[in-house]
Amino acid sequence: MDERYSLMRGGLLYRLTHAGGAPWTERAYAPWIAFALLMVVLVPVAVLSALDGRLLAGATVPLGRDYNVWARFAIAMPALVLAAPLADERMWRALDHLRSLVEPGDQAKFERALERLRRWRDAVWPELLLFAIAVSGAFIAPTLPLYEQVTSWRNDGAQLTPAGLWLTWVGFPVFRFLVLLWLWRFTLWVCLLARFSRLELALHAAHPDGCGGVGFLGYAHASFLVLPFAGGLLVAGSCAVEMDYLGVRLSALHVVLGAYVVMAIALLLAPLLLLTPKLAALKRNSLLAYGALGTDTAEEFENRWLGRARRDAAPILNAGDSSALADLTAVYATANRMGTVPVQRWILLQFVGATALPLLPLVLLVMPMDELLQKLLSMLV
Repeated sequence: MDERYSLMRGGLLYRLTHAGGAPWTERAYAPWIAFALLMVVLVPVAVLSALDGRLLAGATVPLGRDYNVWARFAIAMPALVLAAPLADERMWRALDHLRSLVEPGDQAKFERALERLRRWRDAVWPELLLFAIAVSGAFIAPTLPLYEQVTSWRNDGAQLTPAGLWLTWVGFPVFRFLVLLWLWRFTLWVCLLARFSRLELALHAAHPDGCGGVGFLGYAHASFLVLPFAGGLLVAGSCAVEMDYLGVRLSALHVVLGAYVVMAIALLLAPLLLLTPKLAALKRNSLLAYGALGTDTAEEFENRWLGRARRDAAPILNAGDSSALADLTAVYATANRMGTVPVQRWILLQFVGATALPLLPLVLLVMPMDELLQKLLSMLV
C-alpha cells in the first residue's frame, strides 16, 4: 500500500473509489471516472432533449447551443476529475519536503498538525455534509438561468422538461459535489499553510529558488488551478448565452470578466501571503548580516591588495580572494532579489492563464475565427 501523505487521499469518495479498485486520485482511473460521469449526466439529457425535439432546434436555446451546459458539464466537470491525480502527486511531494524545513524543535508540532489534518481529511461527515449541500441546492438555489425572454430546452414555461429535471436532480448535484470537494481540500491546504507559517523553519535568503527555500509551495499551490479554470468556464458559458441570445454586447461584460479574473487570482493566491511576514523578516535580517559581512570582507580585501607593488598581480590571482568576494557579491544579490511571496513567476502565469483562458472563446462570438485570423494576419503583414 502506498503510504505517501497527500491531502487528496482520504474521505468518503476516496474510500468508495478505492474499495471499487479505481481510486479517483490515480492517473489510470481518473479518465474512466470522468467518462462515466459524462455518460451519466449528459447522455440522458441529450436523449431526452432529442425525444422532446429540442436537441438542435425546437427552442430559442436548444441543448446543442446551450454554451453554459457544455462548458459546465463537458469541460469543467471532467477537468475537476482529471486534475485530482496531478494534485495528489504535487501534494505528497510538497508535504514530504515541508518536513525537511521544520526545525527539530518544532517537528513534533508539525506532526501533530499533519495528524489533525489527516483526521479531518479521512472523516466521513465532511463529505456527507458536502453531498447534502450539493443535493439541497436543487431546492434552495437556482441552477442555470431560465430566461423569460427566450424559450429553452430546459423548461416549458415554469415547468422543467424531462431533460431539465435530470440535469437539476442528477447533473447539478454531481457538479456541485465535485466543486465543494475541491474547496474542502483547498481549505485543508490553507490550514496546513497557516500552521506551517507559525513554526521555526530552516530558511535561507540565498536559496536559489528566490523565495528563501519555500518556492516549491507555489508549485504545490498550483494543484488548485482547476478551481479558477472551472470558474472561468462557468462565467464564459453564462456570458456566451447572454451575448448570443439576449443581445448583450461583450463591451458590457468587460467589468464582470475583469473582476472575475482579478478576484479569482487574488483569492487563490492569498493563502501564500501567510508566509510573507516570515520571509520578509528573513530577507531583512539576511541583508543586514550579509551587508556587515560584505563590509568586513571588502575592507580586508582592500587592505591586503591595494597596498601591493605595481605590476605584482600574481599573488591575488593565486590567492582566490577576489573569487570569494565575487561569490559573496552574488550571494548578496540573490538575497536582495528574494521574493517575500512564495510564488514564482511561471506559477503566477499559470494562474493567470487558467483563469483567463476559458474567457477567450467569447471573442469568437463577436468576431468569427476566419475574420479574426484575417485581422491578425493583416496586422502582422
